[in-house]
Amino acid sequence: MALPMKKAREIIRNLIGDEAVRIMDFLGSKKNMSEFSIAEHCKLDMQTIRHLLYRMNGLNIASYIRKKDREKGWYISYWTFNLSKVGELLSKMQREQLAKLRERLEREEDGQGNFFICPKGCVRVDFDQAVELTYHCPECGSLLTQQDNVKTIENIRDRIKELQKGIKVAS
Repeated sequence: MALPMKKAREIIRNLIGDEAVRIMDFLGSKKNMSEFSIAEHCKLDMQTIRHLLYRMNGLNIASYIRKKDREKGWYISYWTFNLSKVGELLSKMQREQLAKLRERLEREEDGQGNFFICPKGCVRVDFDQAVELTYHCPECGSLLTQQDNVKTIENIRDRIKELQKGIKVAS
């Protein structure tokens, strides 16, 4: 799934940071750009450039080939940015988030009426933890109160529905 550049920038900014967006913008649709030219254009030191490029590679949104410089004898990496992989990364992240929300929904439904919360908002624990803590907050010592988690369950269900709509739209 190909994304608009604006959306791709937002995803990269959230995952890696603004400097990675500068790299992505420079690479664009260029193929096999040397790490030295990327560093020069983005005005970043080589260590930072390599760190960011390897993070992008770890997310499969950038790839590289290494070639040995015949004069100097060291290896130089040549990088390519793959915009279509950002869409795949977004889909993967959404599926993982959906799975986590479903797990949390199951925990909330299974433990309905068995959660306790500090009135000051320090902690939220299940029944077993509350018993271990003798129904007192480990942070401030306040008496824990039983929490009705019906609204929490509703909110999780709403978030699941929104995410499912987003995944269907993106597909």
